[in-house]
Amino acid sequence: MDSMPAVLLSSSRDISLVGHPIPRCGPDQVIVDVDLCGICGSDLHAPALPQVYLGGVVMGHEAVGRISRVGEAVLDWQVGQRVALNPNGNVDGTCPQCLAGRVNFCRQATLETALGLQADGGLAPQVAVFPGTLRALPESMDRLAAAWVEPTATALHAVDLAGDLAGRSVLVTGGGPIGQLALRIAHARGADRLLLVEPSPARQAHGWASGADAVWGVDEAARLVDELAVDVVVEASGSAGGSALGLDALAPRGTFVVVGAGEGNLLDAATILLKEIVVRGSFTYVDEFDEAIDLLARGSVAVDDLAAAVVPIADALAAFDVLRDAATMKVLVDPRG
Repeated sequence: MDSMPAVLLSSSRDISLVGHPIPRCGPDQVIVDVDLCGICGSDLHAPALPQVYLGGVVMGHEAVGRISRVGEAVLDWQVGQRVALNPNGNVDGTCPQCLAGRVNFCRQATLETALGLQADGGLAPQVAVFPGTLRALPESMDRLAAAWVEPTATALHAVDLAGDLAGRSVLVTGGGPIGQLALRIAHARGADRLLLVEPSPARQAHGWASGADAVWGVDEAARLVDELAVDVVVEASGSAGGSALGLDALAPRGTFVVVGAGEGNLLDAATILLKEIVVRGSFTYVDEFDEAIDLLARGSVAVDDLAAAVVPIADALAAFDVLRDAATMKVLVDPRG
């Protein structure tokens, strides 16, 4: 059987580069030739997240490419079209959540057939997908910008859950890709003061380009936390320390948006109670995917400085190791390069 190189999360929960069968196109599917696929922070922890990452699946949920084959039952999509893949786009359209417009809670889309998590994703030269995952990209859109659509949609959803940011102060805990994007979006939304807490010096440096008025390491931020009294916290670190610091930094009746999750990351109920803090969870996106494409295509959110490298798939596992050390911001994989 013909095979292709792919980054696979095995049934034994190991991430490896393997030869994987080339996908076949079902009558209700299309084949996409993957141009670029980002490695997400959650991918690094996939072996420990069996609730969402199934074994035996090709990883990669931040993919863009071109359609190379169209099933006979598929309408409205043509070979050669440039597309981004919404990994959570295979909604059933009939469940109570879909009918209520809350497609990010459609079980089929997010917990059963999400690309790169429960269905084969984009860390391979080709992927077979259902049309619901496809989003058209302008031909003029920058190649690297296109690869940032999925994380930008994630950050957009988190920031917008905080409400109107005009004239308000925002603290982002965690300066990885989602945290940097959250800063840039909050800046575009008119936030008055932007603050970043991030332990990695390499990632701290990006905070200034993201519009932060102050960038601190964890220890320095802890010494200042009682003076901050910010209106909004976007918790993007997924760490217990980041969450605790964010809650302490909030003013009474502030808003705390959780977009990063990690083991043992418990929120202090007493602090939430005494300050009447509004806690919002942010899970994937609803219609922000299309907005992300528009913002990136127009250059309204800059990302060209955030991608540290584009590597061939042969170097993907080494990229995982580099990202675990937080020594770089983002690595994009070119599966066909």
